[in-house]
Amino acid sequence: MMSLRKIAFSSLGIVLTSAVVVVFFLGREKVIEGRKLSDTADQCRRLAEQGDANEEFDLARMYFDGKGVAKNYAEALRWYRKAAEQGHVKAEFYLGEMYLRGQGTSEDYAEALQWIQKAAKQNDPKAEAALGYIYYGGKGVPQDYTEAANWYKRASDQGYPLAQQSLAYMYCNGEGVRQDYAEAARLYGKAAGQGDAVAQQSLGYLYATGRGVPLDRNKAIVLYLKAAARGDLRAKHALESLAGSFEFWTALIGIPVVLWFSWEFILPGTRLSDRRRVQTAVIGIIFLLSVALGFFAFSDHNIQDSPHRDTFHVARSVLNAAAILILVALVLRKKMRRTTRTR
Repeated sequence: MMSLRKIAFSSLGIVLTSAVVVVFFLGREKVIEGRKLSDTADQCRRLAEQGDANEEFDLARMYFDGKGVAKNYAEALRWYRKAAEQGHVKAEFYLGEMYLRGQGTSEDYAEALQWIQKAAKQNDPKAEAALGYIYYGGKGVPQDYTEAANWYKRASDQGYPLAQQSLAYMYCNGEGVRQDYAEAARLYGKAAGQGDAVAQQSLGYLYATGRGVPLDRNKAIVLYLKAAARGDLRAKHALESLAGSFEFWTALIGIPVVLWFSWEFILPGTRLSDRRRVQTAVIGIIFLLSVALGFFAFSDHNIQDSPHRDTFHVARSVLNAAAILILVALVLRKKMRRTTRTR
C-alpha cells in the first residue's frame, strides 16, 4: 500500500514539475517572440520614416494587427495613407477599407471609394471585391446589383474566394444576374476548396436541397462539418437538423415509447384510464411539435437568418427536455409500482 502511495506521489510530482517547465519555456518563447517583433517594428519605422513605401505599408499592418507595437488604428491609417500616396496598391485598398468601415476615422464612403477604385484599376482582387460590396450595399453610391456582380466576377476570375462566394449568392437569388443554382454551386465549390466557411455552408445547403447539384445528404454533412469547424454558426444549426441532432435522437427514442404507452389503444378489449389517456396525449403532442419544428428548420433555410432563430432553437430544446422528463418520470413511477407490488 505504501509503495503504491509513493509511486502515485512521485508520478504527481513529475507531472507538476513537467507542467512548470513547459509553462516556463512557453512564457520565455513568447517574450523572445515579442522582442523580435518589437525589434522588427523599430527597424521598419526607421525605413518608413525615410519614405520607403513597402516599409510604410508593413508598419501600418503592424499597427493594425497590434504586432510588435500597440494596436492603433489611427496610426495604421496614417501610415497606410503615406504608402498609398506613393501608389502602393495594397495600401490603397486597406486605406479605403478603413474609411469604409470607420476604423481609425469616421466612416467616409467617398474617401473609401476613391482609394479602393485606385487599387481596383490595378487589378487588385480584394479591391474589386470591395467595389462589389460597395455597389451591392449602396455604400455612398446608388445600389446597383449588376455593377456589383461585374466587380465580383472580376475578382472571382482571379480566384479570390470572398468574391466567389458573394457572386454565388447573387446567382442563387438572381440579383444582378439570372438565377442559376448550377453556377452558384460551381462558384461555391471553388471558394469552399480554399477553405471559405460561408461557401462550405452554402454549398452544403445546395447539396441538402438538391439545388444546382444532385441531392446528396452525405456531401452536405461533410461540408457542414467543415464550415462548423471554422466556427460557422449556420452550419452548426444545419447539422442539428440534418445530421442527427439532440432533437432527432429524442424523437427517435420518443416515438416507440409513445407507441408503448398507446398500446392499450391497439389491443382489443382493453380499457384505458383517463390519467393514462392524458399522459399519452401530452407526450405525443410534445414529440409531434418537436418533429414539426425540426422539419420546418430543415425545409426553410431562412430560419438560419431569422432574428427569432435563438428563440426557435430554445423552443425545440424545451419541448424535448419536457418530453424526456415526462418519460423518465412515468418509467420510474411504473418501476416503483412494480417494486411495491412484489413486496
